[in-house]
Amino acid sequence: MKTVVIIPAFNEQAAIGSVVEKSLQYADDVLVVDDGSSDNTSEIAKKAGASLLKHPTNFGKGVSLRDAFGKVKGYDIVVTIDGDGQHNPDEIPDLIKPIMENRADFVNGSRYINGFDENTPAYRRVGQRVLDIATNVTAGTSVTDSQSGFRAFKGDTISCYKFRDPGFGIESEMIADAAENNLKILEVPITVKYDVENSSTKGPVTHGVGVLLKIVKDKFIRITKR
Repeated sequence: MKTVVIIPAFNEQAAIGSVVEKSLQYADDVLVVDDGSSDNTSEIAKKAGASLLKHPTNFGKGVSLRDAFGKVKGYDIVVTIDGDGQHNPDEIPDLIKPIMENRADFVNGSRYINGFDENTPAYRRVGQRVLDIATNVTAGTSVTDSQSGFRAFKGDTISCYKFRDPGFGIESEMIADAAENNLKILEVPITVKYDVENSSTKGPVTHGVGVLLKIVKDKFIRITKR
């Protein structure tokens, strides 16, 4: 099955080359969306073998995914993975397997499917739990890692995703879109590196509150549409 990996990236020159090279071992193509980086993210990504979509300024992860999804029609499987090295591209086969076996339309890579690791910072545990509950209430799902950026999608379902949120609220929104369209959602365990610095300039508390407010807003929009 023809597979493409999408990597949204903002100032990820330290890790992007490795993420691209490893992803290409499991995919036909890799598309990096450079969301207004001021470093050498674009140049390194291209040298590593990725196709490139470059934004003139930082629009946000939701916009990056929207633009990338618009470019990958015709693939059987679409994988998304963060560009900071937090996720392990060697786990891509685990994510795409349920789609290849026709057991899922949306595969969510979960860091917490078996509970929180002892190395998970306390603030992450609390914040993640709140966002998971809010997402599951909105979507009517039971995912264990609503904020995961490591996912796989069946190619012929990508039109289901509307990309209303321009930022990090997109992770929860995509789960709600999938549920609203009665797609089969499955989670598989993934590993994570917590010593990777996130390129976001927001602190974890500010980031979490912002995402929570966007989830609540998304829930209100879906209710008013009914």
